[in-house]
Amino acid sequence: MLSKTLGLISLCRRAGKLKMGADPCREAVASGQARLILYADDFSAKTRAGLSREFSLAENPPPQMEAGLSMFDFSQVCGKLTGVVAVLDDGFARGLRDLIRAENKEEY
Repeated sequence: MLSKTLGLISLCRRAGKLKMGADPCREAVASGQARLILYADDFSAKTRAGLSREFSLAENPPPQMEAGLSMFDFSQVCGKLTGVVAVLDDGFARGLRDLIRAENKEEY
């Protein structure tokens, strides 16, 4: 499942439907474009809590999830080290949510 998740994130990036990093994610949430926020597992807990609180107060808050990936994994498909990404497309967001949920079920 991990490779499918990374593959879908990579496809999303190549389609131009992915924002990488805290500031671009803030802009996407503020403009209402963000459909899903994904956090790396090793992203700073303090920074994540601040972003999560900020995003949940938005006019149309997007769902937020742990991706089950490390910042290094994100860097492999995004081209830069980042701990948070915003998905801007409904189809990609739905596919990633389903893949991540399926992966979490397999772990338990």
